[in-house]
Amino acid sequence: MRYSNPPLSSIDHEAALHAERGEFARLLLIVAGIVLALLLALDRLAVWAAPRLPFAWEVEIARSTGLDTLALGMKDSQTSIDAAQQQALTAELQRRLDRIAQAIELPPDIRPTAHFVDSPTINAVATLGGHVAVFAGLLRQLEYEEELDAVLAHELGHIQHRHMVRQLSRGLSAAAALGLVGIRSPTLNRWLIGDVQRLSQLAYSRQAEQEADATAAQASLRLYGHTGGLQQLFQRFQALHAKHGGDYGEWASMLQTHPHPAERLRAIPNSGAAHATLTPLRGAVKLGPNPNK
Repeated sequence: MRYSNPPLSSIDHEAALHAERGEFARLLLIVAGIVLALLLALDRLAVWAAPRLPFAWEVEIARSTGLDTLALGMKDSQTSIDAAQQQALTAELQRRLDRIAQAIELPPDIRPTAHFVDSPTINAVATLGGHVAVFAGLLRQLEYEEELDAVLAHELGHIQHRHMVRQLSRGLSAAAALGLVGIRSPTLNRWLIGDVQRLSQLAYSRQAEQEADATAAQASLRLYGHTGGLQQLFQRFQALHAKHGGDYGEWASMLQTHPHPAERLRAIPNSGAAHATLTPLRGAVKLGPNPNK
């Protein structure tokens, strides 16, 4: 009896290698799809979760990023207003914020904090933690009590609707998640969220600006019974836009981060504004026209 090895089947190594590469490519695509889906899910979760973070967390993150002392980081190097007057200005702005907060029924756990910024920049900004900064340049342009309160109410509207939190949802959610596991780093938070200058230049969405304008209109009606101050404010912006076109000068930071003033003017209710008598600014917040103009 003879024994012999069975014949070996011929193997096409090139075809096998090609099949393996195809299988690897399919697995790679599947893994990439899973990772992408997870990233999208986490992104949506961050957008959903950020506005629902307790306001106390927002305050703590603002403290860790230096936003509770934002006035020091925004002021001009050459101050034109002495310390006593700045203190009086801040106190008056705080009094007005508290009054407006009651008028719009701001939740009691959200406590706004006023800051006066001695800078020629014509702007007012609301940042994380309920901080509202009003620049000297803006106060020098305003003439009426109702105008100033409309500006402050607009900024409180951003705080009430948590617009800044929504805008920075991804970074805030990451910072909050790290805080839950014991990682609390001011440097890391600033990297995730941004510094004072970046936040002050952040433009809100059109919907957010409309919501803030609606809050300003609501506050005007409850405080004064009309929206004359808000309309006067938008008319001031509109006249400036018509006069200077796209070259706004010191107004750039305010006008370039907000919708066109004519559009905003059309959107607010004309409740008693035609017959409203506006009250000239007085006291600490009356800075008068810029002497350099």
